[in-house]
Amino acid sequence: MSDTTAVNNTEKGKYTSGVVYKIIIAMTFLIAFGLIMVASTSKVQEVSENFREHVIYIGIGIALVFFCVYVPYGWYKKLAWVAYGISVILTACLMNKSWGIEVNGATRWLKFPGLPQFQVADVVKTCMIIFIAAYISSKWREMDKFKTIIILWLVVGAEAVFLYKVSNNLSSALVVLGICYLCTFITSKNWKLHLVVLILFLLVAAGLIGYVVTHLPTQDELKNDDNNFRFGRIIGWLYTDRYELDEGYQVKQSLYAIGSGSLLGKGLGSGTQKLENIPEAQNDMIFAIVCEELGLVGAILLFLMYGYLIYQLYVIVKESTNVFGSVLVIGTMVHFICQIIINVCVATNLFPNTGVSLPFISSGGSALITTMIECGICIGVRSQQKKRMYQKHLAE
Repeated sequence: MSDTTAVNNTEKGKYTSGVVYKIIIAMTFLIAFGLIMVASTSKVQEVSENFREHVIYIGIGIALVFFCVYVPYGWYKKLAWVAYGISVILTACLMNKSWGIEVNGATRWLKFPGLPQFQVADVVKTCMIIFIAAYISSKWREMDKFKTIIILWLVVGAEAVFLYKVSNNLSSALVVLGICYLCTFITSKNWKLHLVVLILFLLVAAGLIGYVVTHLPTQDELKNDDNNFRFGRIIGWLYTDRYELDEGYQVKQSLYAIGSGSLLGKGLGSGTQKLENIPEAQNDMIFAIVCEELGLVGAILLFLMYGYLIYQLYVIVKESTNVFGSVLVIGTMVHFICQIIINVCVATNLFPNTGVSLPFISSGGSALITTMIECGICIGVRSQQKKRMYQKHLAE
């Protein structure tokens, strides 16, 4: 190799993103971890089918990651209102009794003829991240103004409220609002407005809990009135021991699973709580199974890999040369952090049961695919910015 070639390779190396490879490593670990846990939490007669389905979802996700990496991320900004429109249309489709699928009191799933069913909220979250990033980047110099922030909150809030009213999916609506709130908090210096809103939210939450405590419905009312299922979840959270056979059953069994795992766990596939005791063990409560089978060590390993992935996304934001790209990655970071915190807190009974999945780990094609799409967009932001920097260097 000539000295000139060696120098050129060294110069090019300065503009090669090691962060991209680190994100791919973290994604690969988490996806493989999730695949193993989905197989482990499945019933014996369903292991092969669930494993095969999850592998198919992973394959679709990988293809879409490559697509997102090579699509110029600036296109997403041009299609921001299209993304918002897709969110509204898909949410409206849930009102069609032939398409919307109701499960446990919430119409979260959409099934078009000839297509697999998917959870609308997962698509909405990704679309809202794109819309929020486009709005903030277009109003960047005005993001400290009260009016600019409020308009974004109202527009995103309208879709979140619509999603809640149509699907009865409060947790996903709150995640959407949380993404919007934290994105404006991070990109704006108007901390007073954000503080006031946070205080109001906490007061409303405290008032709701107080109302539930003072207006406890009877067991017959909970069973006969579908509108009381959210009361039941809060009751199961506040009075887990008292209602351990009813509203508190799922979280009580989750706590048993977490406690029985101890330091090293019972061994992969050796958990017993998943067999009959924990409803939706492969979805909402998969963290409990991780703790039961892999113990505290397995849970810490999972958190370390989440932290590693989120840190690499932070590096992209820190070194980004474009506001839109930065906010896209911020939105993805916030989304992952919100979902991780909520899911783990539900499994440990720190939050009421919500039905929020654990990124990359919980079973479910739409959640896994949209999560991978968001990572693909972040990788595209980093690699395309590094490529432009290298091309600019060559032109100098």
